[in-house]
Amino acid sequence: MMESLSALAVVPKAKAIAARRLTKTEYAELMRKHSVLEIVAYLKEHPYFRHSLAGLDSADVHREQLEQALNKDIFYKYESLMHYVSNKEGFAGFFMMRCEIEELLQKLRLLAMGFHHHYITQLPGFLADKTSFSLIRLAQAETPQQCLAVVAGTPYARILAPIIPKEGMKLDHLECERVLWTYYYETSLKKIRAGRYAADTKRLFLMQAEIYNIDMLYRAKAFFAHAFTPQQLRRLMLPYHYALGPKTTARLAQAADLEEFLRIYNTSHAKEVYGERTAAPDIDDSVCAHRTLHKAATRLLHFSSSPDTVLVALLCLATIERSNIVSIVEGVRYGLSATQMQEFMKY
Repeated sequence: MMESLSALAVVPKAKAIAARRLTKTEYAELMRKHSVLEIVAYLKEHPYFRHSLAGLDSADVHREQLEQALNKDIFYKYESLMHYVSNKEGFAGFFMMRCEIEELLQKLRLLAMGFHHHYITQLPGFLADKTSFSLIRLAQAETPQQCLAVVAGTPYARILAPIIPKEGMKLDHLECERVLWTYYYETSLKKIRAGRYAADTKRLFLMQAEIYNIDMLYRAKAFFAHAFTPQQLRRLMLPYHYALGPKTTARLAQAADLEEFLRIYNTSHAKEVYGERTAAPDIDDSVCAHRTLHKAATRLLHFSSSPDTVLVALLCLATIERSNIVSIVEGVRYGLSATQMQEFMKY
């Protein structure tokens, strides 16, 4: 919890950082670039990214390096706000926990795919001395059991121990996602300080968890119709709700196919909140849901005076902005027009 008077400085500091975010006009300029190099050169001159992207070589950079630099940019913004927070193990630690979980899942995902040594090339150096376990040792691990040894003494070991398979058995990466993200949301929600702003802070977490569930169920029905039973899908869902109640979410998991899923979804309250979903293969319906999240976070960042709420909103917006830039990079690589790229912008 951020209870000290100094924590109140988070609010104006976060709003000052947010004021330098990319505008719609600047997004439009990025969409008119012709290469990743041009995009990087533009961002390096932008006041919002100048510090974090300073080390990138504008003449020789690829997408993965840009993504890593954007991840570093978000972390640096978080760190700059932590100077005003005395209890870094309280609520404000939610973002560090998220970073650790993302790294754990990335390593376990690579192991599940049979890539034992690829993580070392993706290891975020800016996090190396910040995490509660060694990212270097995580990179050196060659089995899920060795990963479990790396996180010994942390809550992640207790959470993963029951589902890490014995040597030679297949790792269920989706189950790892479920237990780790459930722990993240459960812990973060419990640490939100009671008071007039608690509901605002919770809303952003609940929306993110629910969008995760909806996207997961949609993909399962659209692309893996026979790979998962309704029982398996219900088990993989995070136990959090915002626009959808537990019964409706269970009906979505139970849907026989994508057509039934869409019929249930588009007659629920979720359509009003996140927008309509379709079966069109060239439309990413998750974009609309994230635009709703972007709008909610923008409003809370602008109007809230709660350090907790403002911190969550700023980091939420920074994450969406990173996604937008990555989408533009992909659009430029594949020769999409600015109009086509606009369809993928989450703002």
